[in-house]
Amino acid sequence: MKAIRCKQILFICLLSGLALNACKPRQQIVYSTSPVEDKANNQIFSDIITNEFQYNTFTAKLNMNLTTGTKSLSSKANIRIIKDNALQISIQPLFGVEMFRFYINPDTVMVVDRMNKRYVMESIATLKEIYPVGFDFYTMQSVFTNALFVSGKERPELPDYRKFNYIQTSDQCYYITSKDADSGIDYSFTVNGDDRITFTHLMQHQKKQSLQWGYHNFVLLDDFIFPSKMNITLSSSSRKIDAELLFSDIATDEPLQLAMNVPAGYTKTTVEEILKIFSLNQ
Repeated sequence: MKAIRCKQILFICLLSGLALNACKPRQQIVYSTSPVEDKANNQIFSDIITNEFQYNTFTAKLNMNLTTGTKSLSSKANIRIIKDNALQISIQPLFGVEMFRFYINPDTVMVVDRMNKRYVMESIATLKEIYPVGFDFYTMQSVFTNALFVSGKERPELPDYRKFNYIQTSDQCYYITSKDADSGIDYSFTVNGDDRITFTHLMQHQKKQSLQWGYHNFVLLDDFIFPSKMNITLSSSSRKIDAELLFSDIATDEPLQLAMNVPAGYTKTTVEEILKIFSLNQ
């Protein structure tokens, strides 16, 4: 009788789970149907800023898929952002247990490796001396939230439109480009007729390094539109890494605190040692 009772309870739980999933509202995908207009450059720039995703705090769950060569890795994660203050990604491969934490604010980058009880903490100024790239907190915040950025600035302002070149492409998109004077990185944005960025590209030609960030499956959630799927390609002359991010349970403007805490007993290590963990070729 106990065995029959357990089976009944299990069956009821299964049905309840299916019912809960069925009751979840489906995300409504928003397709761009607006043709680009013949606008002045300053108007194009202004419209992109005006129509960007608005938030003060941002949280979401992520399904992450990473591929390089013939090897692949999948994991769940959480992302949390306090606008212009801090960004944190918690990587949780199994059962919601955090294995890695990445934290960045305008001054500092921290990575916590819970598997090996070690951490990295470096100032962005120091990292730029070692890795001379035009990529900082504000750039990272922008690519994760589908926003325009201007290299070396906290946020774009209307007079910054002069720093870009503008082309209307044959596939009815705007293509705007600029260059980071310090690193020599060319960066560009592809923008659709709804003034939303669909593709961001950073390229360091001298070192043959490239970051491509594509935005797909724009969904309507309450009063905002956000790309629920992002595809990323990081490449150099010797390696190529592809990543797919699938967003769910997106929430904005909820109370949120992020702190740069190092667990007791953890030892400090180098950026190079942490990067070895994420190299699927090792």
